[in-house]
Amino acid sequence: VALGIASVLVVSVVQKSREIGILKAMGTRTAQVERIFLVQGAVLGLAGSAVGIAVGTGLSLLFASLATNPDGSPTFPVNLSLGLYVGAAAVATLTGLLAAVAPARRAARLDPADVIRYG
Repeated sequence: VALGIASVLVVSVVQKSREIGILKAMGTRTAQVERIFLVQGAVLGLAGSAVGIAVGTGLSLLFASLATNPDGSPTFPVNLSLGLYVGAAAVATLTGLLAAVAPARRAARLDPADVIRYG
């Protein structure tokens, strides 16, 4: 997951390098450019956790309903608690943030003159 998020953000930095250069030439601070990509990584992590929680819950409940004992009780009982969801969302968001660090630093280090001149 971290490699996927990092690769998406690296491609985004490469595609938007001219715009980043223009922003930096207009006075945008390095920390602000980094923050843009860190927020993007966090949003990707949150979106991934929401989709993962929905799909995981659905598949867990489906499997629990299909695998039953002869008396109707589930063979593999599923215990889905709020703590499980919060923990999964926190790990996914943190993973997104950590994966965004390298692309954010790369974007922040771009030299505006070179990027605008050479693309």
